[in-house]
Amino acid sequence: MILDFILVTLLLLCLTLLTTRKKEWLSGLVQNSLVSGILLSAIQMMMLAGFLEKTDSTESILSIFLIKLIIRLRPLMIGLIYKFIFQIVNQIVENKKTEEKSDSQDNESSESSVAGNSFDFSLLSRREIEVARLAAKGYTNAQIAEALFISTETVKSHMNSIFEKLGISSRKELMEYRTDGYTDL
Repeated sequence: MILDFILVTLLLLCLTLLTTRKKEWLSGLVQNSLVSGILLSAIQMMMLAGFLEKTDSTESILSIFLIKLIIRLRPLMIGLIYKFIFQIVNQIVENKKTEEKSDSQDNESSESSVAGNSFDFSLLSRREIEVARLAAKGYTNAQIAEALFISTETVKSHMNSIFEKLGISSRKELMEYRTDGYTDL
């Protein structure tokens, strides 16, 4: 039995190294574990068939065949055990990756969601954020231009871009965002 275990393990590792990339080794182990058990069992079954051809008694052939059949299927069972173990490990690794991704997405979405409205300020350039912040405080285009040392035409251009990127149509929506207690701006 120990020999079967060692042979299935070696066959599994060889198949995995030959068929999978380094990043996908765990899923390769899951896929190849059953294959390696079946392959080793098939080899042992062929050897059993050769042995049974040499025996003469039909009664002893049947009893020997059943006993040896069960023994020869051990590698298949070992392969199944490997498959279940690697599936569980793979599931745990995938769940951990999914949790990490969802945690980072939750952090990003909680930072940008507002009372049903969701502004994605990462779409704005640094200068557009400065213009949006002043507009949300109630500054006029002229006041924003003066504060940022740019022309009023540039302010208008930035405001149009901000409205388009955030999917809003007025300064009022920007100001409501600011007055609802959210300080992203």
